[in-house]
Formats: sequence, C-alpha cells, structure tokens
Amino acid sequence: MKNTLDPQKNTYRVSGTPWDCGFSMGQQLGDRLEGIISRYIAARPGADGVLQVDKLHAEAVPWVRDLPQRFHEELEGLAAGANTDLQTVAEWLYVEMSIGNACSGFVYEYEGDLWIGRNNDSFVPDMWGFVMIREVENRIPTMGFSMEGSLAMPTGVNRERLWLHVNALGASDSLTGIKPHGPSWLLVTEALELCSSIDDVEHYLNSVERDDGSLLFAVDGKTNEAVIFECDRTTHQRRDLSEQRIVGTNHRCLVPEPNSNSTHEHRPNSQDRFDRVDQMLGTLFDSRSIELPNDLIQVLADDGVERRGTDFATVYSNVACPARREVWYTYGGYPAASSGDWDRVEWPWPDSD
Repeated sequence: MKNTLDPQKNTYRVSGTPWDCGFSMGQQLGDRLEGIISRYIAARPGADGVLQVDKLHAEAVPWVRDLPQRFHEELEGLAAGANTDLQTVAEWLYVEMSIGNACSGFVYEYEGDLWIGRNNDSFVPDMWGFVMIREVENRIPTMGFSMEGSLAMPTGVNRERLWLHVNALGASDSLTGIKPHGPSWLLVTEALELCSSIDDVEHYLNSVERDDGSLLFAVDGKTNEAVIFECDRTTHQRRDLSEQRIVGTNHRCLVPEPNSNSTHEHRPNSQDRFDRVDQMLGTLFDSRSIELPNDLIQVLADDGVERRGTDFATVYSNVACPARREVWYTYGGYPAASSGDWDRVEWPWPDSD
C-alpha cells in the first residue's frame, strides 16, 4: 500500500477562538464526522480487550467538562459545526483513555542540528495521516499529526519551532485535583499553543497534572536543545541530550518502573526497541557518510523498531528538523507506516522567524 500526502485532502487549517476552530473543523467534515467517530470507536479495544460501552456513554461528557476550558470549548464548536452532539465527539476523545499505545522516538544531533525520529503506534492504521493546523486566538499557531479532525495531537510543532510528542508510560501516583488536568496526548496541544522554549514546557508541566504517565519529547529548533521529560501524573524528571542522541520508547531511564497504579500495561519489548534504536544511531554516528532524512527513516522502519499488524501498528512516522523547518511524514502503509510514501510537509508559516 502506498499513501501520498495530498495538501488539498489531508490538511486542515482553522483559526479563531477554540470554539471557532472546532466549528470550522466540524463544518468542513460535516456528516462524515459521525462516520469517522463510529468507525474508530468500534475498532478500539478496552483495557481488558473489550470496550465498555456503558462506561463510555456515561463518563465521556463529564470527563470533557472537567478538561481545561480550551478543550471543551473546541469540542462544543466541533459538534455544532458538524451538526452533531457533544456526547458523540466526547466519546471519540474519551475512548483514547481505554488503553495506552506503544511508540518509539529519538533525537539525533548532526552537524549542529537536531533531528527527530518518531513512530506513533496505534489502532486502525488507515484512519491516520492528517495534518491539523490551528491558529488559536492569542496563542502560538501549531501544526499537529493525527486523525482527521481530531483535537488530540500526540505529535506536533509550533511556529516557534518547538517540537513536542508523547509516548505512553506507566504512572505510579494519583491526581490531586488541585491543578487542571488532562491526558498527556491532549495536553501537547495546549503546551504547543503556550510554549516557545523548553523552559516554558517545564513551567507548563508544573502548572497541570496528567491523567496518565508519559515520555514527553521536547526539541527547540531555535536553540537546538532537546529533553525527554519522564512524567508521572503530578511530577516529572528531565533527561537531557547526551552523546549526540537521546532515545525513548515506553519505559523509564531515570527511576524504576512503577509496580502498581499504572494506566498502561508493561510492554516487554520496550527495552528491545530502545536498544535497537540506540544501536542503529550509534552506528550512524560512527559512519563517515550520513544521508538525511533517509538514514533516520531506516531506523524507524527497522524490523526491531516498527510495530506491524492489521489492527495495531505504527500508524504514522515523522522525521523532522525544526531548526531547518523540515518535517517529513508517512502513514497508513501495510504492514506499517514505512510501506507508505514519505512526503515533506510544507512549513505553514513562511514568514516566521
């Protein structure tokens, strides 16, 4: 299977207040939105392998109402624009809480610039492959990679050349209820809208709590700094770039893995994927000839790194260099994303500094 990024079909650009952004997206999707949502929910298993439909119906809207205001405003706009109800779009977002995904990522320094590699592993591979550009009023414009019309943005970059993406991680603590909270894969959206530096990101992490654990990759293309934040629900630790690379999969490097209260099952192959990525990047570092982005694409597409399957697989991959405003993207290939065509995504803010 080959997929080509068509800017006319695969890219959505919205602007205004959060409600305006949602309404515009809903208008563009129209009646198709309900079909997108129903198909995705039907394909998502729950934490025990079976989706608990009654729980989804009962808890989705209260959960959305409890998110930071920016999110439920956009969801309300999305529902209004598509002429559907909040229940429908809330369930679309809430179903992501049912089971964690497994992803791989790295940052690699070459000739002074930082390059990012990212495999996003999830369900229903052919539903991914969309570029969502949001220019929210009084916030930094963002570009994210997700399903069509989705507010969740597990991978994204903003006009300030700040790149963020999250990998699933177990959590060992509980929410306090003192601060605003939401799932890590959703909070990336707001972090990119509010932050222009890694210090800003850390300040944001201190101002919110997370419904799950996560590895948060942060790369600032203005300064060529990179960090992985190992996040619990209420605390985080910082792992900085060393030896020209930094790697993250679905386990911690700074503290032991939690033994209880984890929202994500332990993934036995996380260490294997980590070791394989690290080994391949080390070989690249020792090489006298490196071709970018192709050599990094080969790391992501390696048999020991990429997740392959009909239902759960690497649904999309990115290679990016924020300093150079280069972002590459592939999606929807079978048995995984590497079987699709890699396309360079046009930087949406040509006049940015």
